[in-house]
Amino acid sequence: MADTASDTAAGMPDFSKLSNDMYQQWEQAMTAWWDQVLDSPDFLKATGQNLSQVAHARKQYEQAVDEGLHKMHLPTRQDLVRVARIATLLEERLLQMEDRLLAMGDQLDVLEKETIQARVEAAEARLEMREKLAELQARLDAGEATAAPATATATPRRRSTAKKPARSSKTE
Repeated sequence: MADTASDTAAGMPDFSKLSNDMYQQWEQAMTAWWDQVLDSPDFLKATGQNLSQVAHARKQYEQAVDEGLHKMHLPTRQDLVRVARIATLLEERLLQMEDRLLAMGDQLDVLEKETIQARVEAAEARLEMREKLAELQARLDAGEATAAPATATATPRRRSTAKKPARSSKTE
């Protein structure tokens, strides 16, 4: 309060307060006026008619542009929209195919790994079988080698089929 008294005492009005008051009065007046205008059926009717005329004029303009483009053998807006729609559909199909190819690639990788693993296991099994067969062959050869000399001494000598001369009884 002392500041206002000193300002008025010096003869200088407070311009910031004055401009703030004027702005608030202007805002209140404009708000009241716009409320009356926007609530007026005549204003709403005129605005609706204006929007309708603008929309109709725009439609006529677009049709005239499309006809001119068609006469010049240039693509119209509808043509461009149709091409864009086709391009979008093709892009979607391409992305789906790409996804399928990636999935198939992943499946092939898995199958390849499984096949390689199966081949490795089969090769290992064959090697084990070869080792077992070699071991059995060695045991068989060793068994035959020890059995051959034993059978040679153990087998009786064959008699010859030729007749031996008979013993004479002269020694009697």
